[in-house]
Amino acid sequence: MKIIPIKISLLSHFFNYSRLTNQGAITSEFIGDIALNYSLNRILKLENFYAEFRTKPKYEELADLPFTFTVAQPVNYALTPIYIRNTLFNVDGYPDLDVIELSGKSPFKNFFKVQGIKVGSEFSTFLICKEEFHITLPLVIRLGTGRETLALLEKQTKHKSEEVWLNAFSLKNIYHNFETSFKLIKNYQFEFRLQNYILWKRISVEHLEIIFGDHFYG
Repeated sequence: MKIIPIKISLLSHFFNYSRLTNQGAITSEFIGDIALNYSLNRILKLENFYAEFRTKPKYEELADLPFTFTVAQPVNYALTPIYIRNTLFNVDGYPDLDVIELSGKSPFKNFFKVQGIKVGSEFSTFLICKEEFHITLPLVIRLGTGRETLALLEKQTKHKSEEVWLNAFSLKNIYHNFETSFKLIKNYQFEFRLQNYILWKRISVEHLEIIFGDHFYG
């Protein structure tokens, strides 16, 4: 098993709309392990998770990958300005030309305000993988809503924080090792963010080999 410290640099603004407000949505200040796993697999084409129409993700399929990420922690980041997005201008991801032409004539508007993480922001994570897995870095992946964000992955000499963030949801539902992992950690902090992101903080780097060893050794 290999544990590789990775630096993530945003090459464009990052949006994921994880925190709701009364007028719109704000992007979280972290990048999730699930998002990183799917994004890297899309580039490497190791597993075909996209062949069938789905109404919801099948996160357990990520266990088939020879790698995983820790939750990417913010190192140096700033928020974007607040933007307004009109939800009427798109249908199934494509511009609705008829609605665009009528937009200046109709008194009815349907929009929400969004705020993301600014281009140039940096995050730190670990890539945990099997010994035989190899990747050429630097590498650019796509992240965020509509995969519209470009992010650069680079190997770094060390993780930029004294602690590691894990996703308790992933450990329980993908790798099925949360209960055994929880017994090993005495000092911890949980932070519920989304249904599929429960941040488990104050994890040390030394714990990673114990937590993921059974899955990524061999």
